[in-house]
Amino acid sequence: MFKVAVTLVVTVGLAVCCAVIAVLIALVASSPTKGWSGRSLSLLDPTYASKYIPIIASVSEHQPPTWPSYFMDINVLAFLVPAGIIACFLPLSDASSFIVLYIATSVYFSGVMVRLMLVLAPAACITSGIALSEAFDVLTGSIKFQLPGVTSNAEVDAGETSSDAREAQTDEVKAEKPDDTSKNRPSKKSKKKERELAENPPAKATAKAKAEKKRLLALPLEASVISLLLLVVLGAFYVVHSVWAAAEAYSAPSIVLTTRSRDGLHVFDDFREAYAWLSHNTDVNDKVASWWDYGYQTTAMANRTVIVDNNTWNNTHIATVGTAMSSPERAAWEIFHSLDVKYVLVVFGGLIGYPSDDINKFLWMVRIGGGVFPHIKEPDYLRDGQYRIDSQATPTMLNCLMYKLSYYRFVETDGKAYDRVRRTEIGKKYFKLTHFEEVFTTHHWMVRIYKLKPLKNRIRGKAKKSKSKTSSTSSSKRSGTKKKNPWQ
Repeated sequence: MFKVAVTLVVTVGLAVCCAVIAVLIALVASSPTKGWSGRSLSLLDPTYASKYIPIIASVSEHQPPTWPSYFMDINVLAFLVPAGIIACFLPLSDASSFIVLYIATSVYFSGVMVRLMLVLAPAACITSGIALSEAFDVLTGSIKFQLPGVTSNAEVDAGETSSDAREAQTDEVKAEKPDDTSKNRPSKKSKKKERELAENPPAKATAKAKAEKKRLLALPLEASVISLLLLVVLGAFYVVHSVWAAAEAYSAPSIVLTTRSRDGLHVFDDFREAYAWLSHNTDVNDKVASWWDYGYQTTAMANRTVIVDNNTWNNTHIATVGTAMSSPERAAWEIFHSLDVKYVLVVFGGLIGYPSDDINKFLWMVRIGGGVFPHIKEPDYLRDGQYRIDSQATPTMLNCLMYKLSYYRFVETDGKAYDRVRRTEIGKKYFKLTHFEEVFTTHHWMVRIYKLKPLKNRIRGKAKKSKSKTSSTSSSKRSGTKKKNPWQ
C-alpha cells in the first residue's frame, strides 16, 4: 500500500507540474514579446525601444552612450581595460575567465544605455587594477635586475647552488663506485638517478636559464624609471578627475543652473523662481500640467498636484499630455479642461541657450501621444523629414500648443525672435493666445506659466440673451401690449 501511495503521489505531482508548465508555455507563446517586458527587450535589443516603446526611448538615461561619456566616466580606465584583458590570459584560470566574461558583458550592456555605466565601472576598475599590477611587476623587476647589488647577489646565490649540486653529485658517485666495481652493468637505481638528472637539470643550468630569461625581458633602466613615473602621474590624474567629476558633474543640483564665462559665475535660478510663484500665487487644489520631466520637482518645490510625474508607469496619461501639447490651442484647451488643469508649465531655453527645453523634447511628445492617439502623426510636424521651427516649418508645427506657449511674445526680446538653441529665427512671430493667458515668465524666460481661460464668451452671450428676454417680457407686461410678428 505504501508503494501504491508513493506512485499515486508522484504521478499526480508530475501531472500537475506538466499542466502548470504547459499553461506557462501557452501564455508566453501567446504574448507578442514572448513574456519579456519592454525594458528587458530594450536592454537586449538596443533598437527595440526606439521602434515600439517611445516613452522608454525618450528618457535620456536610456540613450546609448557616446565616446566622450566613456572618457568622462571612467577616464584613463578606458585605455587600461584592454591591457587588463590581455593580462587575464597570462595564464588563463577560472578567476581570470570570470573577469573576462564580466568585463565583456558589462561593456555590452553599457553600450545599450548610458545608465548602465554603473555596471561597467567596477568591472573596469578590476581589469585596470590587473593591468597596473602586471605593469608595475615588469617595471620594478627590470629595475631590480639591473641594479648592481642585486645582480651580484644573484650570481653568488647561483654559485652556491651550483657548488651544492656538485657536492651532491660527488657524494652520489662515491656511493656508487663499489657497485660499479663489483658489477659492470648499471643497476636499476643508477638508471633511475640518471633519468632524474636528465629530467631535472642541475641548479646551475636552471639559474643561468632564469637569469638569461630575465635579461631578455628586462627593459632599459631609464625607460623603466620613466614608465613608473608616468604610471604614478596617470593614477594621480585619475584621482583628480574622479574628485572633480564627483563634485561638479554628479553633485550639481538640477534646479539651480550655473555657467562660467569671462565675467565669472552666472546663476540661473529660474526653476526655483517659477516654483515659488506657483506656491504663493495659486490655490492649493490647483492642478499643473507639464511634461513629466518636471513632475517631481513641481510636487516637491511648489506643493501642487501635477498630471504626470517622473513615474512613467501610466503611458496613457503621459500620451494624453503629449497629445494636448501637440494639438491646436482649442483642442489642447479642451483636453486640459477635461483633466481639471488650471495652469500649464513650459520650459523654454531659446533666449539663453538652454538645450534641455520642451521644444527639443517635443518630438517625443508627438511620438508618445501618437502611440495612443492615432490622429497625432509625426510626419505632420516634419518638413522633408527635418524638425524645423523656422519659416519652413509645417503649419501643424506652427499652430500646435507647444510652439505657441514657448514662443509667445518672444519677438519682443530682440525684435528678431532668434532662437539660440536651434540657431534660427522662428517662423511665426506675431500671434495671440485665445484660450490661454500668460501669468508668469521667469527672469531668463526659462520657465513660462500659463492659465487656462474659462469659457466666458458663451456664458456672457447666454446671459445677455436671457437678460434681453426678461427685460422685453417685463416691458411688454408693463406696457400691456403684445408685440406681433411682422412676418405673419
